[in-house]
Amino acid sequence: MSLFTLQKQKAIEPEELMPRPACLEKASDAAATAQTFDIDIPTDHFIHSILISIAESTATAGQVLADDLTDISLILNGNNYVKSMTGGMCKAISIMNKNVMSTGYYMLYFTDPKIQKAKPLPAWLFSSIVLRLVDNAPAAGDKHFINVTLFESAGREISGDWALLIEKYLRWKKYGTDTLWQDYDHERAYNVFGYLYTVDDDGALSDTEFDKLRIIARTKEGEKRIFNETRMTHIKEQDKVEYQNALPIGFFAVEFPSGLLTAKYTSLTSQLNIPTAATNAGLRVLERYCL
Repeated sequence: MSLFTLQKQKAIEPEELMPRPACLEKASDAAATAQTFDIDIPTDHFIHSILISIAESTATAGQVLADDLTDISLILNGNNYVKSMTGGMCKAISIMNKNVMSTGYYMLYFTDPKIQKAKPLPAWLFSSIVLRLVDNAPAAGDKHFINVTLFESAGREISGDWALLIEKYLRWKKYGTDTLWQDYDHERAYNVFGYLYTVDDDGALSDTEFDKLRIIARTKEGEKRIFNETRMTHIKEQDKVEYQNALPIGFFAVEFPSGLLTAKYTSLTSQLNIPTAATNAGLRVLERYCL
């Protein structure tokens, strides 16, 4: 959310909300070369969100913003991934939050406009916080230039029900040229607020690989169908109505505003129907839960 909305929604006094750069501008080590950037995040205050921009140019002058991040992660204490997503997923989440980001900008949320249970990250509790960004190769002769701004507020005591918004996808499942119903198994330990699905054919994002969705939750007593052969076009249309903007090609979302308690199920599976064989149908699902 914007700085102004954050102040209003969370009743933060202006002098307590502190946007600041997380680092000096980072530039690619070599022109026309993909790279992984590890950026140390200060561990001083509550972090509500992290704004990232990426541009390319032959030098610091004449930079052109571009959606050139392929992967984004936030890592606590060296090995605890609380964010792990593609750049496209990050852009889609902003659309879901009705915070459509301009070309070249990405936002990571801890204080989320739609998930009231989510709290800001108490950065001082961790020995290290690393923002890991992976870019694609910029054009010949160009380098990438990355800037990061934190939206922070002064630290206070945290209560026992403090919950962080975790956003991770677990696997990139490939179905090859298979057709009909295909399974994608979900985690079953958390209170999930939504799934963001990313669909591709041989790496190219697509809206046509799957035409229907089932979400099947099983317990030892029986089976529940949370979604039952719902058409993908209808899900995409409902997403557009809810977010007031269409999600990009290859993305659709299913949300559970009050949370889906997945731990009570013995299995939780998305099943997607492939009507026509693809070159290599692929699926990634970003799970959004509080922990």
